Order: sequence, then C-alpha cells, then structure tokens
Amino acid sequence: MPAIARDLETLAIDRTADGFVVLVCSVPDHRHNVLTPLAVEELSLVLDDLAAGPLPRGVIIRSGRPGSFFAGADVSRLESLRTRPPAVIADLCARGKAVFAKLSATFPTAAVIDGACLGGGLELALACDVRVATPEPHTLLGLPEVKLGLLPGWGGTVRLPRLIGPGPAVEFAASGENVDAATALRLGIVDACVPAAAAVESACLLLAREVEQGGIVARRRRLAAAVDLDPVEREFLEATTAAVMLGRTGGHYPAPLAILETILAGSAVEAAAAAQLESAAFAALAASPPAANLLRVFMIGERNRRDSGVGGDAATAPEISPATAPAVIGAGIMGAGIAASHLRAGFPLTLIDLNAEALAAAVPTILEEASWNRAAKRSDAALAVQIAGRLRTAQRLAAIADTDFVIESVTERPDVKQQVLTEIEGMVGPATVITTNTSTNPIARLAAGLSDPTRFCGLHFFNPVRRMTLVEVVRGPATSDRTVAAAVAHAKRLGKCPVVVNDSPGFLVNRILMPYLHEAGELLREGVAAARIDRVARSFGMPMGPIELYDMIGLDTAFYAGLVLSAAYGDRIEASPVIPALVKAGRLGRKTGAGFYRYSGAGQRERIVGVDETAAGVIARYAHPRRDTNDRTITDRLLLPMLLEALRGLDEGLVRDGRDIDLAVIHALGFPAFRGGLLAWADSLGAAEIVRRLEPLAELGPRMHPTERLLAHAASGRPFTE
Repeated sequence: MPAIARDLETLAIDRTADGFVVLVCSVPDHRHNVLTPLAVEELSLVLDDLAAGPLPRGVIIRSGRPGSFFAGADVSRLESLRTRPPAVIADLCARGKAVFAKLSATFPTAAVIDGACLGGGLELALACDVRVATPEPHTLLGLPEVKLGLLPGWGGTVRLPRLIGPGPAVEFAASGENVDAATALRLGIVDACVPAAAAVESACLLLAREVEQGGIVARRRRLAAAVDLDPVEREFLEATTAAVMLGRTGGHYPAPLAILETILAGSAVEAAAAAQLESAAFAALAASPPAANLLRVFMIGERNRRDSGVGGDAATAPEISPATAPAVIGAGIMGAGIAASHLRAGFPLTLIDLNAEALAAAVPTILEEASWNRAAKRSDAALAVQIAGRLRTAQRLAAIADTDFVIESVTERPDVKQQVLTEIEGMVGPATVITTNTSTNPIARLAAGLSDPTRFCGLHFFNPVRRMTLVEVVRGPATSDRTVAAAVAHAKRLGKCPVVVNDSPGFLVNRILMPYLHEAGELLREGVAAARIDRVARSFGMPMGPIELYDMIGLDTAFYAGLVLSAAYGDRIEASPVIPALVKAGRLGRKTGAGFYRYSGAGQRERIVGVDETAAGVIARYAHPRRDTNDRTITDRLLLPMLLEALRGLDEGLVRDGRDIDLAVIHALGFPAFRGGLLAWADSLGAAEIVRRLEPLAELGPRMHPTERLLAHAASGRPFTE
C-alpha cells in the first residue's frame, strides 16, 4: 500500500500488518482535539487518497491525545456565523457533511472513542460504520449544541434517529447531556465497549466480522433510507415531547423544538433529503438572538476557565502550589456542603467543629451529598463508603496544623469569625491560605485581627453548594495576588466557577439581588399580587419569582442581609418594614411552612397553597398608594434597579470586567442565559430606551435614577458589553 505523500499537521497515519489504516488525530494549539477547518480539510484529503486505491481493509480513526477523541467543532469560529446569510451557513453545514459522508462511501470505517466525543466529534463517529468506546471515566459522548441554541449540523439529526430511533434521538440531542460509554452501548450509539489497550484491535476485528457477514452494506442501506415510524407513534411523540419542552423552556429556547421537528421531518425522508433539512434548521437557529447570547455565555465561561483571577491567564498567574490538604472549619449547613464538594472532587479533608453533636450529625449529610448520583437522583452507597475514608473530623483546631488551605464557615457573627480566624492563623503554617465563607461580612473587618492579612480572602459559596456553581472570591484591601490566584485555582478544582470581587457590602451577587427583592416588596405594598409578580419574573426567564425567592432564602436571612445593604446603600435600598414584621411573626419562609406564601408537603412534594394570611395583613398595614402597573412595568421595576446597581459596581471597580457580572448573575441568580446576562439584556434594549423607561419611575426615588455611565452610553450609543 503506497504512502500518502502529504505533509499533515493534524493526522498521523499508521498501518497494521493485516491491511488496516489507523488515522491518529492530534490537533495542535488546542487543549482538546477540536474539528478545526484544517483538521476537517486534512481528513478529507486523506480519505480521498485512501479511496484512490489500493483500498485498505478498513480505516480506524482514533485520537493521539489521551482523554480527548474530538470535543466538537472549534467554538470560537461559531461567533462569525451570526453575520453570515442563512444560505452560506447551510452551505458550510453541507460541506462538513460531505466530508463525513466519505467515511461510509468506500472502505469500512470505525471510530475508537477514548475521551470526550462531543458535538461534531460524535457526528464524525456516527458517520463511521462502527464505533468502539472505552469504559474510562473520561469517555463521554454527547450532542451539546442545544446548549448553544443550535442543533447538530453535520449529520447528527440524520444518523442518530436511524441508529437508535427517533424518540431516543430527540431525547438525547434535545437534552444536550453527556453519557458514559456503558450508557452509549445500551442506547445503541456505540457497538462495543472495551479497554483502551484493546480498542484498536477490537475495532479491526469488528470491521472484519461485519464485512464478512455483510453487515456494513446492510447498515449503510438502512441509514440512507427513511425511518419506518408509525404515524400514531409519530403524532404521540410530537405532541408529548413538544409539551414537555415548552414546559421546561417557557418557549424561550427555540433549539429543543427545532431538534424535535428536524428529527421527525428528517426521519420521514431519505437521509440525503434529511441532511438538507438539518442544514436549513441549523442556519435558522444560528441567526437567532438566543443562539448569539448562549454562545456569548459559553465564551465568557471559557474566558473564566482560563482566567487566573489576577488579570492574566494561567500562564501568567503567580506561581502557586495546588492545595493538597484542605480543611473546613464549621459543620453547619454551609460547612457541610463545602466539605462534600471537596470529597466529591477527590480531596482528603479535615472538618473541624467544637460541637461534637453538630459534627456527628453533619457526617451522614456530607457523605450523602458527596456521593450524589445526578442521573439516579439519589446517593451512591458504594461511593459513600469509598470516600468516607478521605474525611477526617476533629473538635480541636490543632488538627489543621498541616493543612495548606483553610475555609472558615462558622456563624455569620463577625466577632465569632474574627476570633476563629485569629486562632486559625496561629495554628497553620505561614504559606497556608486562609479564607472565609461569608455573604455579608466585610473582608477588611474580618482581617483586622490577622497578623498577615495578605493571605486572607473571602470564598463565598452559595446554598445549596452542590447545585450552585458560582463562588465569589472576595479580595480584601490587603489580599495578595498569590492568595487570590490560589483561591481561584482551588475553586476550579472543586468544579466551581469563581468570580473575583473587590470587598464591598453585599459583594457582587447580593448587591445586585437586593434591589430585585426590594422592588418586589414595594410592588406588594402597592397592591400588586404576589402571584402576578412571580409570574412576570418567570415569563422573563427567571427560574422563580422574587416573592418565591424570598421564601426560599428565608426572610430572616434576607432581613440580616438587607440591614447590611441598607446601611451601605440606604438612599436606594431602604429597609422595608414588611420583612422584619414577618420575621417577628415567625413567618420565615419555606423552613417554617409560611412566609409570603403558605406551603404544604416537604422536599420534592412541597407546594405553594396560597398567600399567607399573616403576610397579607402585614403588607396591608404598610401599604403604599396604588400605581398604574402593567406587566412590562413590573419587569422594568424588578430588573432595571439590578442593572443600575451593576453599573455602579462597574464604576467602583467592583469586578475587573463586566463579563464577570453577566457570568455571576447567570450562575448564582439564574438570570436567563438565553438573554446573555444582565448587561447583554441591557444591550438588547439599548441605553437610550432604558433611560426612557426610567423616566416615569423617577418619582420612586434614587433607585430609579439613571447613572452617569448609563447616560453616557445613551448619548454615545455604545453597548455595555463591548
């Protein structure tokens, strides 16, 4: 078999003694293999050369980069799609499909999947005749395009339903979730699951057997034809799945419904026609605002992943040693959640609490949280036993003497925290990073008793810790770059999304959240129904309304946070008399069964049964004069004060970049990602329109007055997200 006379940058060509060709993929200048234009072009050229003869017995595609088959297309190039006409985008999809079609045109082909096989990477694998995956934990298969507001554009909606059926294909592609190799085998996405060392040999044997038995020809014929789907089954699938999707997305995300429609329409025709339907659907979604915003959010997340926290990427960050022996002080709700996150991430952990009963009670909860299986929606008992050996508990601070990263998470009382932090500093070595989990206490105040405040910062986790990905890394006046970089790196090792914030009352998230909650309370006092306020917020895309959120946070917690913020920003966040009155009446929210609403049931079965009568009486006691209010006015009143506070934060240097604000509100507050974040939503309105909407609200006080930054943007037309 002659050699291929080409200089290749992304592919290496190996040949087996029995006539198989192995294409080894390693895309340079990328952390994972991605389908760059060069990688696709070289694959096409090599396949053409091989097809020119003499033909190999089969072609095996595998990765030369451990842990990564292909992690999809080069996402950075997707940003340019929005500026291209739909016909051009559809043509780009068709070109990619034409390259992949070569994998099932002549010689038999197999994909050896070891590592991430996502998006276009999975579409490449689906284009092969057979797929062999490895059972390694890093081997994951998925079509995550829906999370970018798109659908698979290189044959995924064509081949997958012909391989596993339209129903399972819709569920797989519309969820955007990844599956492991065993699940992919059960679904029929891969043909075998074998250890990595035997994968290439197994792929060769599997191809040889399929050729001998005529399976390759039969597969290709079946995958080219229409899917035999009973009309009644199709109608049922379409109706029920569409209803579920609308319930989950509120109609704000068009991609899931487009996936359903494209798969059903494509299944009814031959594969060639289905491919054209897919390209057209992809082009339509690529031009949609949700896709642009979701792509922006993804790119912000990628920026955060590379950011060291001190103004540069990981390569320019201060040199730090990753923590290997962390400790958590305090076994309360937050301390237990933080401890569970460490165990889940593979850390050995020391947990300290002076209260033996609290410590003993926390351990089962920690192990349950750390071993939680999201797919099964329950904890994994075997995993809990396995990780229990990594948890060490103690009642004396002397147990942290050898730790290199400490997270203090005791009660929010500043005097208690200061005392504990001083004791921690006396116990640990000079290089140990000391952090505090606090949502309200100024870092400068807590650092006052430390002899070396440069190694101290805030590390604000959100509750529940397992579900909430954002962590605020709060830089105090004396905090060093090394400490910030160490805290950021540690949060990332926990699987969290850290945002660096300068010390300020409420930090970033609570400072932006409080105007939203405060305005909801003012609307209640004006006679607007709680259910209506919450409905309008959910219609905007928030996961829950502000009144529901009050009850979930706990009105006592909101009261104490409100005191801090009111003291700092009282001209625009005045303390409401409603919240302390409800706290005094024992109406604390869900945890007491009543707050603004009354609740029945518990856990997953907890339900709102109506407005609490006591709350209604308190609101009436502090009523404001009624105002003319429509749903858009409610939306403006809830969200524009958040934006104004964010703009003030930018003016004060609260964060290093406005993108951190958008990332934070999405991850911590559930601000709708399809709107791109708070600043991106403001750009969708335009600064001049925002100023116009604020004019009739000016009589409400400073909280509705435009900032100088807003007025400057309105005058210049500059976007907030430039």
